[in-house]
Amino acid sequence: MRTKQIYTLVIGFLLFLSGSNAMAQFSAGVELGIPIGNFSNVAGAGFGISGRYEASIQDKLNWTASAGFLSFSGKAFLGGTFGNVSVIPLVGGIKYYFNEANDGFYGTADIGLNFINYSVAYPNSGNGNGVTFASASTTRFGLAPGVGYRMGNWDFTGRFNLVSDFNYFGLRAAYIFGGK
Repeated sequence: MRTKQIYTLVIGFLLFLSGSNAMAQFSAGVELGIPIGNFSNVAGAGFGISGRYEASIQDKLNWTASAGFLSFSGKAFLGGTFGNVSVIPLVGGIKYYFNEANDGFYGTADIGLNFINYSVAYPNSGNGNGVTFASASTTRFGLAPGVGYRMGNWDFTGRFNLVSDFNYFGLRAAYIFGGK
């Protein structure tokens, strides 16, 4: 999907959200990402920000739309040095509160696209022990099941972000704007 198409899709989605009469809330949060699996070989901890829109479907069931940005520090691996890896998730999902609507423990699941940029530097065989730099961008489909706890206007979530070769455990602490 081309960048212009993605922007058109996002703008259309935001216009749809702004016209919704449902009880809706917006949250802004900070993120911590801990790489797992093969991703942990080339990346260290990631830090970022995110925004989330949430609206009710039924009493304890909400739908969500989220966007964010995370930057993971690079590591040396197999003769190369990986630079920062940035991930921009654009996802939608559901959130189910176990006891009371918009309060206490909940389960959540997100699904969507992850736009990933990364770079690597590795020694080349030229004179002077030179280094070759390479970078790439990719878009990966992702799934993120998780659990969380909402306390008043604060929301805390932990989730497994399953994104092909870029899997990570994510923690989010967010402030919710809007009523309960």
